[in-house]
Amino acid sequence: MQFIDVGLRHRASTSAVLEFAWDAGVFRADHVMAACGLTRSTTLSALDTLIEIGLIRELDSSPATGTRLGRPARRFELRGDAGLVIGVDAGNRYFTAVAADLTGVVVAREKFEVPGHYDGAGTIRDDRSYQERRDAAFRAIDDVLSQVGRTRNDVIAVGVGIPAPVDGQGRSPSHSAGFWQYMNAGLQEALAQVFPAVRLENDAALAAVAEGTLGEARGCDHFVAMLSGFRLGSGVFMEGRLVRGAQGGVGELEALRYVADLGGTWGLGDLTVKWIRAALEDGRIPAEHPWAELSPDDLSTQRLLADARMSDPVARPLLEELGAKLGLVCSVIARFYDPERIVVCGSMAGALGEVIEMAQRQLSAEAELEAPEIVASELGGDVVSLGAVSAAREAALEIVLPLLSERNTL
Repeated sequence: MQFIDVGLRHRASTSAVLEFAWDAGVFRADHVMAACGLTRSTTLSALDTLIEIGLIRELDSSPATGTRLGRPARRFELRGDAGLVIGVDAGNRYFTAVAADLTGVVVAREKFEVPGHYDGAGTIRDDRSYQERRDAAFRAIDDVLSQVGRTRNDVIAVGVGIPAPVDGQGRSPSHSAGFWQYMNAGLQEALAQVFPAVRLENDAALAAVAEGTLGEARGCDHFVAMLSGFRLGSGVFMEGRLVRGAQGGVGELEALRYVADLGGTWGLGDLTVKWIRAALEDGRIPAEHPWAELSPDDLSTQRLLADARMSDPVARPLLEELGAKLGLVCSVIARFYDPERIVVCGSMAGALGEVIEMAQRQLSAEAELEAPEIVASELGGDVVSLGAVSAAREAALEIVLPLLSERNTL
């Protein structure tokens, strides 16, 4: 006869109920029973446990005026204030931190500039140190916590995105110029000494996480999120899972250097700035055009493209080049990964409507399989930090029950 550990069964049912509640909003016990296959007594026992721990709250179930008599159904929701999760976009020159409650509601945001791997002239800095990257990560977290009057003890999990390949253990491979090692800087190990759960990922991978949970790829099992600023990078979901590869290099797109007319991973932002700068210097932009007032040394791609239209004879050649480049890049991605959808992400994505239309026509004309849909992200420049928050919530779900149970017994 096989005996079942009642305590183990209880923990399993409580975990199942918490997992259901994590993204359910307001719910009733019968919702849990239907989703988890639990009995009413087991469900209510698990809910009472989660209420006692502080992860679930019971809402007012008083019947509304004029409703029929009888005991109203009990209603519950996840307690967002039971802890915080932090998402950090740890870029080369800027760190952005976002704090959210356990339901994913953003409560604070902080951004500041940091010394990059390269100086302003593009030379590798001799004075760079891994410690400055680690210090910047802790500063970003502490600054965003101070906005809401919380401390490190309130943080359940931290998600961090960096512009480097990252494997499943948070490690980055060596780079000939030391860039990947410096971007990583042992962030996962340093943060894990302070916070209960830490998840380090490539920045484009976290953009994909954001699109899959909050954005244009919800409901898609096969998609690619492509960050297209000054460089190109991608996060890849296949069979509903993030794909990294042995060294985290799945989405690096380094193969583009071998594609004629691309030659590397330079993005649409780089092409835009170089095109406008050359046009200004060559006098190809009429004095009455809005671009004529721009300084060649201070060009914002988002500003440049915000009002650019194919109907504008000055902007049309640039948009056509951008459309042709994006179409070619998406053709390569489509042949590599066979996605349902390619989501173009980053701060400039919202200004690429006509560019994406041209790229879609080119991709559809050249594809042998059914062409994936190309869409623009609506998450803007915060896509990586929001993806880091989503990743932190995933990490928090795995450890928050035993963590808060232990704290409540101390």
